[in-house]
Amino acid sequence: MRFHASDRAEAEAWQKMAREKLLELMMGGAEPARVPLEAKILRRIASPLNGFVLEETTIQALPDRRVHLWVARPAVSHGKIGAVLALHGHGGSGEEVVRGLSLYGYGKTLIEMGYVVIAPDIGSHERQHSNWSLMGERVWDALRSLDYAATLPEVDPERLAVAGLSLGGETAMYVAALDIRVKTACSSGWLTTIENMRNGHCPCWNFEGLAEHFDFSDVFACIAPRPLVCEIGAKERAPGGFPVAIAREAFTQIESAYRVFHAESNAVLTVHQAGHVFNGRDFWPRLQSELGQAWPWNSESSDQTAELLRRGEIARRNFCRAVGVFDGWWRTRDPETGLYPRRLDQPVWAPNDNAADMLPFLALTAFYTTADRLPEVLAIIPKERALTDRVGPLPDWFGLTNHAFVYPSADMRRLIFCAAEYAKDGCLPMTEAMGRGPWVDRMIEMTDAVFEHAPVSSDFGKLPVDDTEVNGEILQVLSRLYFLTDDPKYLRWAERIGDAYCFEVLPANQFIPAQRWDFTQHRPIQDEFSLNDHGNEIVGGLSELFVATANGDRPKFERYREPLLKMAQRLLEKARHDDGLWFERVRASTGEPIDRGVPDTWGYALAGLVTLSDQMGASFGSNAVEKALLHLPQPQYLDWNGADSYADSIEGALVLLNRFAEPAGFQWLENILPIFLGKQRDDGIVEGWYGDGNYARTALMAALYYTQGVRCRPWNAALRLGAAREGDRLILQLQSDAAWNGNIMFDQPRHRLFLHLPTNYPRLNEFPEWFTVQPAARYTVKSSRGEIRELTGPELIAGVGFQLDPGESVRIQIVKK
Repeated sequence: MRFHASDRAEAEAWQKMAREKLLELMMGGAEPARVPLEAKILRRIASPLNGFVLEETTIQALPDRRVHLWVARPAVSHGKIGAVLALHGHGGSGEEVVRGLSLYGYGKTLIEMGYVVIAPDIGSHERQHSNWSLMGERVWDALRSLDYAATLPEVDPERLAVAGLSLGGETAMYVAALDIRVKTACSSGWLTTIENMRNGHCPCWNFEGLAEHFDFSDVFACIAPRPLVCEIGAKERAPGGFPVAIAREAFTQIESAYRVFHAESNAVLTVHQAGHVFNGRDFWPRLQSELGQAWPWNSESSDQTAELLRRGEIARRNFCRAVGVFDGWWRTRDPETGLYPRRLDQPVWAPNDNAADMLPFLALTAFYTTADRLPEVLAIIPKERALTDRVGPLPDWFGLTNHAFVYPSADMRRLIFCAAEYAKDGCLPMTEAMGRGPWVDRMIEMTDAVFEHAPVSSDFGKLPVDDTEVNGEILQVLSRLYFLTDDPKYLRWAERIGDAYCFEVLPANQFIPAQRWDFTQHRPIQDEFSLNDHGNEIVGGLSELFVATANGDRPKFERYREPLLKMAQRLLEKARHDDGLWFERVRASTGEPIDRGVPDTWGYALAGLVTLSDQMGASFGSNAVEKALLHLPQPQYLDWNGADSYADSIEGALVLLNRFAEPAGFQWLENILPIFLGKQRDDGIVEGWYGDGNYARTALMAALYYTQGVRCRPWNAALRLGAAREGDRLILQLQSDAAWNGNIMFDQPRHRLFLHLPTNYPRLNEFPEWFTVQPAARYTVKSSRGEIRELTGPELIAGVGFQLDPGESVRIQIVKK
């Protein structure tokens, strides 16, 4: 019964016979009767922080068989939505799927997308009926779970899909082949042949008559012409496993079936760069196309209140994720020192990690959501300072079990790296968002110590290091400290680094800086340039120095112009894909790509080029950004390597979208955010390492975009605040599921008031300003209750009092007088 149809009518007739034969072989001779489901809910677990409810349920599959399954349903219904049958692999469970555990993060992503998710426990290796195959029992349980999904009141039975990994991918294949209600399917980690499955695989896939009638490509052919995505990882093991070469061979046969239907574009093979994992990059867009986007990701409503509340729900979820990180990591602190570990399995305080990527975003989460807890977070600064300072105020790694330095001796390169990372990634974002505080004092003392101990000799004076990462970080810190303190030494030190790059490294290396440079031999040590965040910092650092010299040292500004312009032109010419996003790494001296991947920090260097371009009065930076944002909505840019990578990619986009309102960029943002939000565990931990702090950072940044920088104090998880601009007017919609009494607090031009920057240029570690009130201005505040208030800028910044009854929704308009 191999597929050999030559036209649609012949193919449809074959599909009908193939389905009947599969049911016969798998399920005791014929498709069984569908008995009443008789669903019983065993447990109901509300998850208000996440916006959904979990139900542990059993249903009747056969007169003598019940299926155990988990269902995730939106806590609040917003019309009919689609449902996805999400299937686990060997040794997994439905609960792991809906909680996003083990290999099954796709279950959590589907929930975050707003769909109903049905996740049955797929039978392991015990068969109940002797005349059935094991796969037959598994598939029938899954089909009955789909029947149950179709009965739920919020589910549109015309919008059903299936997805699974490994055994789940195999089961998804059969479900989609046998049930034409399935609109789209994703079979991940499974596409193979019967011959390959005989090579060392668990025999539970096999049943009598299968190989005599079909190969797996024929089962997939039963799905045509409905959209199908098959996924295979490049790192799948071979022989055995699910090798890519065998998957390609099988997919060629699947394509032939889709070709008969003139639907070749509906069959997609995704070969991703990981191993035996679910990827989703090509499936998510097809799923949303077939099932429609569910609330709060469907922005089609013309009703302004509904749109603002939708934005408020997205903001709420992002704030909740940041609070989750805060609570999860706060529980890990060492009871004696009060410090938290570098990783859950590594009880070490690393200033370049713990202080750089976690501390600032625990502090900022408290600042934006639970301000009463901010002092206990900031108490970490004097604690870590007392424990970790190794050479003057330069910090080093410190063990939380033996309370001693991790390394037996001080290494100046390591200490300077620790200080640079702590200052740039830790202290700068706190300064950007909160202004002056003890973090600024810490940044100043570490920066001063870096130059006191700078060990690298050059023709321009002692430099902190010989690499683009740390020199770029230090440049960013120095430039902002120069404006913040008005101390000329910071500009002098910045110019020392700037001179070394503009007058030696760039001209000697075809105007792309080498990753490491020998400043005594005047040649590259490492002749490559990373566009990721372990090298691209020099672009942002030199751009900020250029701004600083424009306002403090005009002769040096003019001398920097030509080498920096040539650097920008060379990078734009050599280091980009055709769609405007960067290569991962290039050979610095030639611009030849070394790694053609796209860095998750693609927005960072673009921000630096915009700053350079604007300061030169040119358009190359804005043109580059607009091109990149325009091309973001592609499947490959929904696929990043872990939660921290998603966080960095979204962060860079938000910094740029703050200046360039490209619709395609905002479309991409709403497509990627549910994937990003789904990365967090129920206990608040994301991946269990210091990069979780960056996840909290980006969640806060996304939330503040949807509130346009407005925050509520006190914040709680029942509160939705959505905002949108209409010219100079800001429109807010405020709603709370519980009674709320507090203040609505507005943002201010922090770049000018806190940092004294001459312009609000794009830069790393900023928290973008959306709607800001001017301290010297007056504003009219109107609410839908009929209240009208005339308030000053400082009054709006300090907070406007409001009360809400449970479920009440209030519209607020703010207009500058």
